[in-house]
Amino acid sequence: MDPIKLIRVSAEYAEKIWEYRAEFPAGQMRVTYDPARIPGLDYLEKYNDGRKYENVLDWLTFCDDMSDKITWYMSIRERDGKIVGFLVFRHKLEYDDDDEEFASNFGYSVRPSERGKRYAKEQLRLGLQKAKAFGLNRVRIVCRDRNIGSNKTILANGGIYVDTIHGSESGLNINRYDIPIV
Repeated sequence: MDPIKLIRVSAEYAEKIWEYRAEFPAGQMRVTYDPARIPGLDYLEKYNDGRKYENVLDWLTFCDDMSDKITWYMSIRERDGKIVGFLVFRHKLEYDDDDEEFASNFGYSVRPSERGKRYAKEQLRLGLQKAKAFGLNRVRIVCRDRNIGSNKTILANGGIYVDTIHGSESGLNINRYDIPIV
């Protein structure tokens, strides 16, 4: 794995953000029942009227408007500046889903072509540093029970299994973890 850094989303990367989004096939396994949502790029799915670059700029405006509640980060590979992943940090659990049981402080994804290189593990580790700087001493993270990679990533970062819950609306089984931040 090449070193990565987390930087806040910005218009400078608008075209690269759209390219990242385009790499995800329709119907890919997600933690959410909305098949258009890519974890870490929360709400970008609402800005998709075909204007690509402008859609990302509209989403970035939304991200700025929400910055007191939610912060979006890109995982940038230092060697070549490529976006290898996205991480969303929800400052409080209430800014995730309507159902608090499924709420998570973090959502993240790694570009399909960059998976299996330990970027998710490092991305979450860096995200935990952001949460600590924000003043949190514990975070909640959820993922689908069948998402073996995400379950391993959470455990590798100190995740403590809480339980598995079933979403009656989504039909998904979700593992919940807590990660103490030291």
